[in-house]
Amino acid sequence: MSRRARLLAACLLVLLPALPARAQDSADHQYLQDRLAGDDQLNRSRAELEQLGAEQGLLGSEIDALQLSTAQVEAELARTADLIALSEARLANIAARQVLTADLHEVAESALQGAEIAFATRRRLANERLVNMYVYSTEHRTALSWQVSDVHDLENRHVLLTMVGEYDKELLEGLDAAVVEIDERRRTLESLQRTIETLAAQEGEVLSEHNRARDLQAELHAELQARVRQLHDEIEALEAAQAEVDAILAARVAEIELEAAERDRRRGICFANPRRPLDGDGSWIDCPAVGVVIPPSAVRWPLVDRVTSEYGPRWGRMHEGIDIAGTHGAPIHSAESGRVDYAGWIRGYGNTIIVDHGGGMSTLYAHMHGFAVAAGQTVSIGQVVGYVGNSGFSQGPHLHFEVRIDGAPVNPRTYLP
Repeated sequence: MSRRARLLAACLLVLLPALPARAQDSADHQYLQDRLAGDDQLNRSRAELEQLGAEQGLLGSEIDALQLSTAQVEAELARTADLIALSEARLANIAARQVLTADLHEVAESALQGAEIAFATRRRLANERLVNMYVYSTEHRTALSWQVSDVHDLENRHVLLTMVGEYDKELLEGLDAAVVEIDERRRTLESLQRTIETLAAQEGEVLSEHNRARDLQAELHAELQARVRQLHDEIEALEAAQAEVDAILAARVAEIELEAAERDRRRGICFANPRRPLDGDGSWIDCPAVGVVIPPSAVRWPLVDRVTSEYGPRWGRMHEGIDIAGTHGAPIHSAESGRVDYAGWIRGYGNTIIVDHGGGMSTLYAHMHGFAVAAGQTVSIGQVVGYVGNSGFSQGPHLHFEVRIDGAPVNPRTYLP
């Protein structure tokens, strides 16, 4: 690497922790907004809330329509009740007329009986007069007229005979009038009785029709009320479901906010120490995974532990990397983003990974217990590529780490923070 490149990398390392806080905050805020907008569970809950709200609106509209119908039915019930009251009043009036007619009928019957008695009396008298008239014929009356003693006596007898004739005439006319009166009374009573019966029948039918209408309206009113109560129950159920979905939404939002806060915390560590981003428990933080891209031309520690052997001559030969102590099976991280050029066994190195980072830089990881990536695979900075082991020529579990420029090993300390 040229001196100019190293100076540029150093400047980047110095400037990186001092990135504008507002730019970081903006990115963090945007990440939170994106997570809240793109979360499947939140989107499902929002859609469910919208659906519940739409259903609640439909139920509310239906309740309004039913309440309007209920008001109309109640108005019809009130009008029908008034009609029933009117019919009942009319029936009461008809009943009163029936009572009056019955009284009149009784009076008429009494009058009829009196007329019939008078008719019978007059008829008997008429019969007697006819018999007398037959017995005392004209000749007898003529002879009777000659047996007068004087003119005064004759005049008296003539007046008497005239009065008897007029009485007979009145008697006969009275008989005719009695017959006519009796017939008229009978016809009047029969007509009145028929009229009352007709009115009672008609009003009875009207009252029955009103009662049927009232029963149907009451039944419809009860059904509408039951439906309204049912819809209110459904709305309460929807409100309970909305409350449950709201709780799910709130819990999920809180969970995402905690996740975003944790991501922000890790980002802060990456910005503060991009080449050695250690969490509180000593584990490496995957900076690209939390949105912090580390500039190239420098590497970060693939394993945080004690360095047991530095770069340089050792045991009569060149030690081309540094040895970092580690627990058997501990994860080894890629020191920079790149492409895995080799993943396999190298004599003396054992299980080895070589990652090409571009620009002539590559890193080597040896004595590994196992691989986490394969040749040809692209890796990001901090990604686990293998695990600490004791393969090859090794005196115990550790990582042999090299940095190579154009294929030639260089001191890793030059690039490590």
